[in-house]
Amino acid sequence: MIRDVIEERGGDPEAYIRSHVRRLEALRRAGHVERIDADHWRIPKDILERGVAYDAPTRPKDFAIRTLSTLNLDRQVGSDGATWLDRELVAKDHLPITDAGFGREVNAALDRRAERLVEMGHATLKDDFISIPRRTVAVLERQQVERAGRQMAAERGLTYAPSGPGEYVSGRLTGVANLAGGRFAMIEDGLASSSFPGSQPWRSASTTTSAASAATTAASNGSSAASGRLGWGYEAP
Repeated sequence: MIRDVIEERGGDPEAYIRSHVRRLEALRRAGHVERIDADHWRIPKDILERGVAYDAPTRPKDFAIRTLSTLNLDRQVGSDGATWLDRELVAKDHLPITDAGFGREVNAALDRRAERLVEMGHATLKDDFISIPRRTVAVLERQQVERAGRQMAAERGLTYAPSGPGEYVSGRLTGVANLAGGRFAMIEDGLASSSFPGSQPWRSASTTTSAASAATTAASNGSSAASGRLGWGYEAP
C-alpha cells in the first residue's frame, strides 16, 4: 500500500525503504530496536520518544533560523526597493560573514549591490570607496511603495494616500504587495475628506518590515562583509 502511494507521487519506493532501514540500524546500535531477520524488526511502543532522545545529543543548542529576506541574492542586487543587502551596507555593526562558501557569495553580493546603488544615484564612488547615505534604505522603500501603491490604486480606480509610520489606519483590506522591503497591505478606508483626496482613497500600511535571503542565515560565521574590489560604508546623517 505504501509502495503504491509513493509511486503515485513519483517517488522511489526502494529509496524510501532503504532510508528507514538505515534509521532502524542506527537505533538498533543504540539499543532501541531489535532486528529479528532481514525483513522484520521488533520496535517498542515508545519508539518516537526514544528516537527524539537518540537525536537530542547531536542537535546544536541555542540554535535558531531567522529569515532575513524573501529574495535571493541576485534579485536583491538588482532590486529597486530596500533589501537586506542595503540594510547591511549601512549598518553600524555588520553581520559577521565568513569569506568562504555561501558567505563568499553574500560578500560578493554586497559589493555588487553597493555598485548598483552608485548606478542608481543613491551612492557615490570616490577613490575606490563607495559612500552610502544612511537614509538610502528609507528612500528606496518609500519609492518602491509609492510606485506599487500608485499602480495598484490606478488599477482599481482609487486615489493613493500613503500612511506614515505609527499612523492609525482603518478600513477594508483589499490587497497585499510583497515588495523587497517587506509585505505591505492596501487598505481602502472609504472616506472622502481633505485628508483623503478622492472618493475611494486607499492607504498602504506596512504589515511586516525588514524582510531579507534566508539567503544570509547560513553565512553568519566569520570575517567582515566589506571585502572585495571596492570598499563601502555609510555616510553619517
